[in-house]
Amino acid sequence: MLKPTDLIFSLGPNCKNSWNLRNYFGFERAYPFDWWTTPAKSMLKMIEKGFEFNVRKEDLFITPPTEHNTVYNYKLNVLHHHDFPRTWGEYPGVIFSVTGKDIKAINRKYTFLFNRLFQDVAQAEKAIAVVNHCYVGWEESLKGVVTNKALNGYISPAELAKEVRDRLGKKLRLVFIDAGEEIYEEYGWGWIIREPDNGTRENIKGTDFAEPIHAFRQAYKKLDISLTQKPIEETESRSFATRHLLEILRNLIRGSGSH
Repeated sequence: MLKPTDLIFSLGPNCKNSWNLRNYFGFERAYPFDWWTTPAKSMLKMIEKGFEFNVRKEDLFITPPTEHNTVYNYKLNVLHHHDFPRTWGEYPGVIFSVTGKDIKAINRKYTFLFNRLFQDVAQAEKAIAVVNHCYVGWEESLKGVVTNKALNGYISPAELAKEVRDRLGKKLRLVFIDAGEEIYEEYGWGWIIREPDNGTRENIKGTDFAEPIHAFRQAYKKLDISLTQKPIEETESRSFATRHLLEILRNLIRGSGSH
């Protein structure tokens, strides 16, 4: 029998993780780590008590615009791959600049999403956080941009689980899911699951970045859980989140394979 959980969400490090969660469990509710590239230490910094999301223009560095590029946030050590407008021309979707209006928009968006995350986790009885893998980050630089060494580096799954639960509460359990040599291990804090990639692909337009989808699906089946999460009324307009999600999905489809 499937074990019920009232909340399941992504703690990163990438959009592969969030896409597969939404696809399998059928929810649309967004959280802050859904569409960034986020090293493990950066994620921990942002779930500390008292954290406030506040990006300034001087925190942001645009990688070279001669490819499907991205925006690196030095202060938080994350990639804002889907947060700024792209121009589709000679190269497939390029970010050329970040305006003050853009920064106000993401500060508003992520302040809302972090508040949602903290509130939902506090209210849930059987919450599960999913991590694709313990992402190390970038040792010194990323495409010529100097990175924040203090927020890069390896953390073991057990240590990361402890640090997350110290911040978000002991009721929370974590599951680390990845493709690789088959493994299923259960601990007091959660699970480590790896599933072999047999080469099967879904052939869904715009989802190259989410593969191997079959490995994630098999891992979820081994968890043997069902999502009982119900819609939650919020004061923030849902149209804001919906518009942004649709824009992300359009860009993913147009730039499939460019992550």
